[in-house]
Amino acid sequence: MRKKYFTNILKILTILVLLSIFVYISSIEAIPENIVIFEGEKLNLKIAAGLSLDDYETELAASNINNKKISTTGSNNLQLNLFGNIKIKNVSVDVIPKTTVIPIGSSIGMKLYTKGVLVVGMSQIDTDNNTKEKPYENSGIEQGDTIIEVNNNEIGNTDELIEEVNNSNGEAISIKYVRNNQTMQTSITPVKSDNEYKIGLWVRDAAAGVRNINFL
Repeated sequence: MRKKYFTNILKILTILVLLSIFVYISSIEAIPENIVIFEGEKLNLKIAAGLSLDDYETELAASNINNKKISTTGSNNLQLNLFGNIKIKNVSVDVIPKTTVIPIGSSIGMKLYTKGVLVVGMSQIDTDNNTKEKPYENSGIEQGDTIIEVNNNEIGNTDELIEEVNNSNGEAISIKYVRNNQTMQTSITPVKSDNEYKIGLWVRDAAAGVRNINFL
């Protein structure tokens, strides 16, 4: 019985030793052979006990440079050692100068609207009376126009436009819109569809289109 007990203990110890060796070897393999850092940064590698990372070709700050700032730009060849004298692998560290990026250049034709809603499309409406209507037809409004007022109320986003259209109760609404920096005015009579009033326009918030497209 005692012999069997010691045999089991020996097996457990053997497994633990093999597992420790495996973890140790895995930590060594996890250290990359090529590293790129900016000038003045720390190397900061996770190195297991008994390992050291030494400089053997260039003159850096210390014999073990891990967790120390490197101020020398260029390529630095380091050596990973076990217990100080057993060579494990080479590690190449490229230190590049710090770079400041300054944006320059000119605009490329992008336009940022700050108010109103942008007309991005048009579509006919299936009304509650089982007819197909195009309320926007003959209104003069085109894709790319920006609606800024409805019934003399300023429109800042799609929610405000939807509210104004629904408040019409099917009566004609006065719409002020902008095209090519020119302000124009027209009127549209909304029709009822799915218990809401619509004018047949696909629109989105004009401020860079930061919201989803809505159909109303």
